Amino acid sequence: MKQILPFIFFTLLYLNNISGQCTPVDCSASLPPFGGICDTTFIDGNVNMPYSDFESFVITNNCFDAGLIDPGQAGTGVIINDVYNFMFSGLPAGITAATDQPSYSSAGGMANGCIALTGTPTEAGIFAATADFTADVGAYPFNGGSGACTGFGPVGTTSGANYALQLIILPDASFSGLAGPYCETDPALTLTPTTAGGTFTGPGVSGNSFDPSLAGAGTHEIKYILSVQEGAAVAPATDSTSIMVTVDAAVTYYADTDNDGYGDINNSMMTCGAAPAGFVTDNTDCDDTDMNINPGAAEA
Repeated sequence: MKQILPFIFFTLLYLNNISGQCTPVDCSASLPPFGGICDTTFIDGNVNMPYSDFESFVITNNCFDAGLIDPGQAGTGVIINDVYNFMFSGLPAGITAATDQPSYSSAGGMANGCIALTGTPTEAGIFAATADFTADVGAYPFNGGSGACTGFGPVGTTSGANYALQLIILPDASFSGLAGPYCETDPALTLTPTTAGGTFTGPGVSGNSFDPSLAGAGTHEIKYILSVQEGAAVAPATDSTSIMVTVDAAVTYYADTDNDGYGDINNSMMTCGAAPAGFVTDNTDCDDTDMNINPGAAEA
């Protein structure tokens, strides 16, 4: 019966914002009479951030033909009576799992339960956790292939079963070192990731630095992409953080030593914003030591 039980006991995902608590949700209306799966994907979490989510499940005492799950067992009527003894493994450090009750019985026709995952994960990655449990099953092997639980009395079995719980914990891809706006003439800046091992991308980026002069004037997206696989994770989880940074265009100004409004082409500087004191945008003064000699001066 181990091949049958995991399918029967698959779970329904719903969000839950109450840490350590979950309230079962009845999804039986959308499932076959014997139950089934509605959604098995947990919401993504973030490393070092509080996490809470849960899965709801349904078991019933409806009989079903085992052939619906395993064609090799067609003609056997099956009823799931009780499930209990839940144990969990493969979760990230900082996350715990617990059911809202220690056991569930379908004697009343149907039972709802839920499994809550709560805590603050300290490991990132894709986790294929395992939920192990025990189920008491009533099997009717002599029903003539009708799929109904009739005929000779049930054969009681106790089986261990398990199923996978996938949980993705995203790494911390934040970084510092950018504020802005910057000028094209500003020196390169060091980008400092919270978690090392990722890659910076964007205009003006080289390794872990951002150079405004290489980026050029404009608004640029600087991104840090990080993949991490820690602890019991079976694969890395990837996340990214982007910061928009503005670089202002630099203007060339020329020294106006004689203060005649005309600058010296051989004495210049580049900067952003207004002209520094003693500098102008003109560069046509052929003698910047004499205010009477400039392109606008009257002929003698």
